[in-house]
Amino acid sequence: MVKKIYIFLFVLTLVFSNCFKEKPSQYDGVLTLIIYSEFEGKIIPFVPVTLETNDYNISTVAGITDSSGMVIFNDLPWAYYQVSGKSTIIAPSPHDSTKMDTFSVNGSEFISIDEDNLKIDTLNLIVSGAEPGLKINELYIGGAPCHSYWYDQYFELYNSSEDTVYLDGIVICRMGKMLANITYIFQFPGEPLTGKEYPVPPDSFVVLAIDAYDHTEYCSESIDLSNADWEFRNSMDYGDFDNPDVPNIENIEVGHHLDFLPSLGSDVILIADGSDVDYLDGMDIESVIDCVEYSSKPEHIKEIESELDRGFAGVGKEKYSGQSLERIAPGFDTNNSTLDFEIIPHPTPGYQHE
Repeated sequence: MVKKIYIFLFVLTLVFSNCFKEKPSQYDGVLTLIIYSEFEGKIIPFVPVTLETNDYNISTVAGITDSSGMVIFNDLPWAYYQVSGKSTIIAPSPHDSTKMDTFSVNGSEFISIDEDNLKIDTLNLIVSGAEPGLKINELYIGGAPCHSYWYDQYFELYNSSEDTVYLDGIVICRMGKMLANITYIFQFPGEPLTGKEYPVPPDSFVVLAIDAYDHTEYCSESIDLSNADWEFRNSMDYGDFDNPDVPNIENIEVGHHLDFLPSLGSDVILIADGSDVDYLDGMDIESVIDCVEYSSKPEHIKEIESELDRGFAGVGKEKYSGQSLERIAPGFDTNNSTLDFEIIPHPTPGYQHE
């Protein structure tokens, strides 16, 4: 009899543990959320707006602001929401105020709900690519959805400027606590600042693979990176895969024996112009080209100076889900990764998600 009770309790435990793996689809409470869309302090009508939450297993909610720039969402659960909007506007040209231009505008922010059942907030839109230049456009770092496979990680760069930029001598780093601490530092070949051997034309993507091979051979739900533009390489790591057809970004830290291995959950990735490679005393902020901090947890404590990134991307991203982090538009950058990035269902190496 005792043995039967133990078996019953064991089965019951399995049933309940499997139930709790799924996010709840039922909820208590009814909330009304009113969103106004603005651009530079002016109301913008007819903007498509979406609401997403990771607190419940519910679909994305969509709406469009009316002629007064307002959209109302009713019957929502109390949750932590990301509200996003994307549209086009006609406004005076920044180059000639007497002429009108068409601009793509985007906005994204997180909304915390209190005990009231009515919440009013404003979604501020900004022009896409407000700060042109070389950007970290995508970070695929969470792993593929099979066998805890994470060897298919990559970063994607994007040139959002109107001029050709050059990768010569640029360093890419995994940072520790603030700029004073560099965990990894790898460098492109060429002369920093002056070299012009490795161009990136305007509106171009560059894929930087941790290991540039076809990962679908080991995980069918992974991706083929054998045609990546660059591959991280540490000659001190004798087991590090090296695709002979893909140029290398080399480790330059003496005594470092690992490949470039970003964290699946939270980390800081930085690119700099290569004028400061004295990694023992950190990174000179003036040399930084772009910096992205990410974390899957909303209670994450910032690990990089706010001058470089005022937020962090990836809240709600799940490990080994095949999800990726990508800017909401190519090169879109407000120096706040909370707003600049979104979670996409699968990686898009070398192109932007729809």
